[in-house]
Amino acid sequence: MRKLNYKKVFIFLFCLTAAAGTLGLAIKSLAFDKKRTVSAYTSDENYPEADIQTYVKDNTKGGYSVSRPVLHIENIDTQLDAYIKKEIKEYEKKWKASDVKASELNLTYTILHFSKQTITITFEKYEQVEAKKQSESRTFTYDIPSQRKLSIEDIFAKDTDYLSVLSDIVFEELTEKEEEGISKSLIKKDNKLNAANFDSFSVLKNTLVFYVKTDDSAKTHTIAIKKELFKNSLLDSYQSQDLNEDRVKEWQPKHIVAKLPVHNEWIDPSKKVIALTFDDGPHPSHTMSILKDLNKYNAHATFFVLGSRVQHYPVVLQKMLEQGNEIGNHSWDHPQLTRLSKNKIKSQIEKTQDAVGKATGAKPLLIRPPYGAINSNARENMKDMQVILWDIDPEDWKERDEKKIVNKVMSKAKDGKIILMHDIYQTSAQAAGKIIKQLHDEGYQMVTISELEKVNKDRERSGIVINE
Repeated sequence: MRKLNYKKVFIFLFCLTAAAGTLGLAIKSLAFDKKRTVSAYTSDENYPEADIQTYVKDNTKGGYSVSRPVLHIENIDTQLDAYIKKEIKEYEKKWKASDVKASELNLTYTILHFSKQTITITFEKYEQVEAKKQSESRTFTYDIPSQRKLSIEDIFAKDTDYLSVLSDIVFEELTEKEEEGISKSLIKKDNKLNAANFDSFSVLKNTLVFYVKTDDSAKTHTIAIKKELFKNSLLDSYQSQDLNEDRVKEWQPKHIVAKLPVHNEWIDPSKKVIALTFDDGPHPSHTMSILKDLNKYNAHATFFVLGSRVQHYPVVLQKMLEQGNEIGNHSWDHPQLTRLSKNKIKSQIEKTQDAVGKATGAKPLLIRPPYGAINSNARENMKDMQVILWDIDPEDWKERDEKKIVNKVMSKAKDGKIILMHDIYQTSAQAAGKIIKQLHDEGYQMVTISELEKVNKDRERSGIVINE
């Protein structure tokens, strides 16, 4: 009979006890409420640096499923954990106080942006206790180096007017979308929004994205704005492209506000408006002459520029925008786009977009195809832009006679019309000066294409009809 090896038995029992202790600790670490709730960890498929922690109470009476990211950044993880546990505690308090015990809470999250500098997380909550249902979203942005939650005041320099600028942009964006059911009464321009309206935001590589709730509506409006508009007020660490580029894939918002709103209080929709447009520029002297005449009469125009010329005269484009005018794309070097291949059409448009963007910091939203020629191949490369043609063409490129150009335009001028001219000819520039004066004297307000469209919308809403 073999002797019992007490030494091996002791080692076996010790290991078994240790294993049981380890298992107990593991089970304990998974329990938020040991009797009813289980916590589990999984990997975040989008961001390898992060894990997902989910608390689940699988019970129709007060059951819930709540998730949060685990970033392995101590102070941020502590704040996120405190947030979800607070939501669970408040929910259970309401559930226990209710007559009907069947209820549920679902709290999920999405990492909207994760860079070296910041992380933005949005939580979506659905809660039902008795017949009362509630859905809401909360967005948090944390500064990673300091591990603290950011507010709007933290990313802008003090004593700068960023709130006023943000308010103007939001007002402009919301009123532009009125046909989509957003009422102009959501935000009053005279009452500037405060910091609390902009407490939910993301800092992307090139843009700031705000998830805005106005005072009169629970609806969230997503508004993306080019950082360049805040180059004098946004702090360097949030201005930096390198620090704020997403770790995985940079998100590009569909619509980005690329220029500050032009204050158009001077436009009266009950009075006549007309849109002057100029093609083929810019020209260092003729375009500047037209700009001088426009400014003299507080008039605006739209300039459809050639990319091949933009690269030589960026200062002229900057002057256009400074005076409240608008810039459109007119191709790189004026070919008939319908005769080109898809790749060449794309090159003509994109090169010009890039040239204007480099000169002004904003890419055009309008395009006028040379000769007005357009087909399906051309439209395919213009899907994010608005095609603008014309109503009145004095053929000033052919009629190099100042007097004839003026007569042709003024004989056909009517409210709401779009006039086509060219700012690369001296005769056209001279004629433009006289046309601007005569239109002003006849009571016309000279506006950009975008301003003309806004006037038309204002008239539709107000039922204004212009009789000439």
